[in-house]
Amino acid sequence: MNAALCEKGNMKIILRLLWLLLAFQVTTPWAQSSSNTQNPNQKSNLAAIGQVVSTTTVNALSASYLSSMMGGMGVYRWQLGESSNPIDARSGLAAGGEDSPWSIWATPVRSTFRNNIEPITSSGAVSLLIGGLEYRGDGPWIGGISLSVDRLSATTHNSAVSPETSGSLTGNGYTLAPYAVYQFSPTRALDLTWGGGKSHMDYISTTSTSPVDRRRLASVGFTDIHEVGQFLLMLKAGHSWTKDAVDVSTGNSETLLKQTRVGGQLMMPGDMFSPFVAYYQLFNSFTATGTGTAPVEYSTTGQSQLGLNVAAGPVFGSMVLQHEHGRQQFRVYIGYRY
Repeated sequence: MNAALCEKGNMKIILRLLWLLLAFQVTTPWAQSSSNTQNPNQKSNLAAIGQVVSTTTVNALSASYLSSMMGGMGVYRWQLGESSNPIDARSGLAAGGEDSPWSIWATPVRSTFRNNIEPITSSGAVSLLIGGLEYRGDGPWIGGISLSVDRLSATTHNSAVSPETSGSLTGNGYTLAPYAVYQFSPTRALDLTWGGGKSHMDYISTTSTSPVDRRRLASVGFTDIHEVGQFLLMLKAGHSWTKDAVDVSTGNSETLLKQTRVGGQLMMPGDMFSPFVAYYQLFNSFTATGTGTAPVEYSTTGQSQLGLNVAAGPVFGSMVLQHEHGRQQFRVYIGYRY
């Protein structure tokens, strides 16, 4: 009885914390971008839409590498060797087993998004299937290579032209990215990744085009987890670099986003359900060049998250609702540990 009341009280604390984070979210009232001289009859800068795939991918990759340590994202994982010992999400990053230092892993990710930052607004979904080959020996280093296959489906609206235009954009692509993780302790780690990829897209508006998005990305992050009573506090600082260059017959465009992310996540671990709230402050350096109306990005903004991790035996899942000023995302992960 007392345990149930305590758990109910902790849930109220979590919800109150989320309300405070949303109420005091820090956002600068200006946006920054740079571009070539714009022609009001030009189309939207399509690299801005392709960048949604790049940022979703780089964040999902980092979460995948650290999933076993944090318990924040599920992955399907198989060991390559004779050992069949299960991987314990609370015992540190996953090793390849006693008989083999090699393992393979995979996870599907589904993210819906809505960007209301003028003049180019968009909404849609990004679906990812991420897999990797990983090596871990006796030391603190873990290394591997990951392949992410993506599919984008979005609608766009450009309010800077006259008349205003709307369009639909679909695409399929991939990202190949080596990675490394250095684990200082079971609760503290540094992760690095770098890579590149390509997407072939179809854009339908006043005319139809088939642009090609060539992306490059890199990120470095530091994670530190602490026990705070019945909660787990995960502190995280990271920096990511994503560049999208879109080639299209009507003119090329390019975006470059350098983003620093600092904040933390507070989770209440349970046997099956583990709710959490998180807050991060984002610092952006953004440039857009080429033809078309240039997108903009806030130079700094807060990011709030409300999520729920679910575990039942080897099956693991997570749902995350994410809010920024002018932008929302909803992500779903699912996994199986073996």
